[in-house]
Amino acid sequence: MAEPPELVARTREGDEGAFATLVERYRPIVFRWAIALSGDEDEAEDVTQEVFVRVHRKLSSFRGDGSFDAWLYRITRRVVFRMRSTGPPPCDNAAPNVYVTDPGARVDRDRAFALVQSIAATLPMRQREVFILCDLEGRAPTEVAGMLNMKDVSVRASLFKARASIRRTILATHPCYRERPR
Repeated sequence: MAEPPELVARTREGDEGAFATLVERYRPIVFRWAIALSGDEDEAEDVTQEVFVRVHRKLSSFRGDGSFDAWLYRITRRVVFRMRSTGPPPCDNAAPNVYVTDPGARVDRDRAFALVQSIAATLPMRQREVFILCDLEGRAPTEVAGMLNMKDVSVRASLFKARASIRRTILATHPCYRERPR
């Protein structure tokens, strides 16, 4: 499979098949970012479509000195913010119910993930972005720093604050997660 620099170069030369491959490869990633930033699936679909329209139009402005992912993320972020006139989405503070699925008291992963995502949606935008990119997508803080045009230390500070806020909210709203004395 071709790498992004090769696909970018071929697209710049007019190869629509290369652009289709870029879209196919990055569409799920852009959609995930869009839904994480907007909180709405329909809006995320619109954002994703607009991102690739802009990528096609502005691919010549991609210098290649940073990663293609970072450039694509910045476009996604700008599109979300431009499509939203009122800022971050309103948050439903009611966390979904988390239930125990077996006698061993293991929490259903999907429900726990939904709980974390719903709490993350209430974070300030910068903390939310850093948390999603680092903890939910597994990107390194240094990579996220490049994507968001931030210093590494700022990314780590935002990540620390996001994790602390999520933990605090979970413990306040779901006391069953409190550590038990040994």
